[in-house]
Amino acid sequence: MEFLSKDFNAANRSYPVNLVLQSRDAALAGYDASKTGNFVKAYLPFDPTADFHEYRIDYLPGRVFFYADGAVLAEMDGPAVPSSPGHLILQHWSNGNRYWSGGPPTQDAALAVRYVKAYFNSSLTQRHRDWEARCRDPTAPKAVCRIPDVTPDDSSAAGWFFMDQKNMTNNQTVSEEQSLCSTLKGPWWSSVAWLSIVGAWALML
Repeated sequence: MEFLSKDFNAANRSYPVNLVLQSRDAALAGYDASKTGNFVKAYLPFDPTADFHEYRIDYLPGRVFFYADGAVLAEMDGPAVPSSPGHLILQHWSNGNRYWSGGPPTQDAALAVRYVKAYFNSSLTQRHRDWEARCRDPTAPKAVCRIPDVTPDDSSAAGWFFMDQKNMTNNQTVSEEQSLCSTLKGPWWSSVAWLSIVGAWALML
């Protein structure tokens, strides 16, 4: 997800966000994904500089979904979907380049991130058994069942963390012969990654 605040237009309430899957095709095009089929310019139904909002990426086998406040902005599939481990980068920069960042900002540019959540669903049999054991009764005090979603109509889950709930982080099943890091690098088709970032942009150019 890429926000170019120089493209924001408060006068007509136009707030675009670039949704990108970088690929070999993008590299061949000078890393310009807009020249490939893995680029979508979506328009947000809110001013992202006015308040915090949740931006979410669901990475599934062969597909990636992009969300804002629980509403789907775009879906991408095909060979550009990553099939190997990656990492998360949050960057905020104004380098003065007149072509890309629109030149030096006339005021301070700031980014505030309220929280980052990242979830990984494993296909390990033991993890599934543990999940089933903990989620027999979703109303039970010790139940660990579904990840609560932020939706366009209900943002109550925005500040909800498993670590703040009683007994909801116990028994995180990890193979004795593998570290968590190596477990997360298993076959890409065996996992679903779920990432949400809440941020507020105050980028003034």
